[in-house]
Amino acid sequence: MKNYVIDANIIFSALISGKEVYFKLFSLHHFYLPDYALQELEKYRQVILKKHKTDNATFKSKLLDLFSLLTVVPDLIISVENFEKALALCADIDEKDTPYIALSMELDMTLVTRDVKLHDGLIAKGFENVILFDKLFADL
Repeated sequence: MKNYVIDANIIFSALISGKEVYFKLFSLHHFYLPDYALQELEKYRQVILKKHKTDNATFKSKLLDLFSLLTVVPDLIISVENFEKALALCADIDEKDTPYIALSMELDMTLVTRDVKLHDGLIAKGFENVILFDKLFADL
């Protein structure tokens, strides 16, 4: 079992699709996310609920099941130094991804993302501790 930092887009996809493949992957590895991800979930709550194809009770059950497999880490754990490094890496890619990169650096774990622009931008800048979700999934 490996440890990874995961970004919110993958959580969104898991919640919207409800596909069991996400739960399988999440049970094979351990995933961490910064508490900033909860703000993003709240921001897109209505979109997620609208796109989710089941009733409210099923959605809540899936949400609880999903979060039982994840560890939400308080942003306070991230050092100022790692946050600043992550901010510099994300500056011309997407600054809202800074907490994910910073947590990846702080915990020395690979970031898993579906964001190809983020992945490729980080690799181009020499940050190689990132993998695309589809690549990780393909390695199952």
